Amino acid sequence: MIELTQSTALLLYLGFTLATLLGVWLYSHYKTKSKKVLPLEKQLHICEFCHFAYLDINAKKITQCPQCKSFNQETVVRDGKLM
Repeated sequence: MIELTQSTALLLYLGFTLATLLGVWLYSHYKTKSKKVLPLEKQLHICEFCHFAYLDINAKKITQCPQCKSFNQETVVRDGKLM
């Protein structure tokens, strides 16, 4: 029969526990990594009144500023410059 001291038993117990936790973490990490949601294409808008920069969907011609709630016409920002 195999002799097992207390320190060896404790070492085996901790080793198996850590290996199990590492396996569960790796499984959940790679499972959630494959389920990323791709965002919709959005444009950067700058409010004409409060100059707050915000992202909104491209299809809208008039957007509402989330900070001051005013309505803004479509302005295109490319490479940090207003077009």
